[in-house]
Amino acid sequence: MGRAMTCNEFAGHVGTTFSLGVPRVGIMPLTLVEASRRRGGEGGRVPFSLVFRSSSDETWPHSTYQMTHPVMGRIDIVLAPFRRVENGVDYVATFD
Repeated sequence: MGRAMTCNEFAGHVGTTFSLGVPRVGIMPLTLVEASRRRGGEGGRVPFSLVFRSSSDETWPHSTYQMTHPVMGRIDIVLAPFRRVENGVDYVATFD
């Protein structure tokens, strides 16, 4: 299991592109559009959520995906479809 990520680590990369490995599809670009803290948390960790935007109309299932970012490197992340937007789909990842 990897180390715990924080909202601050992602917040500096809002607006940048992450490459998402989608089984049977290939590599798809996702843009990080939001990194926000949430209430609650135990043990001093602040819960947060991330919203990524795909320009594809195809919706991928709630699953664990492998992402890469030029600065952050490889990240295994659980994404779920969140909402359809004008030119694509938003996906959410939550960290408790």
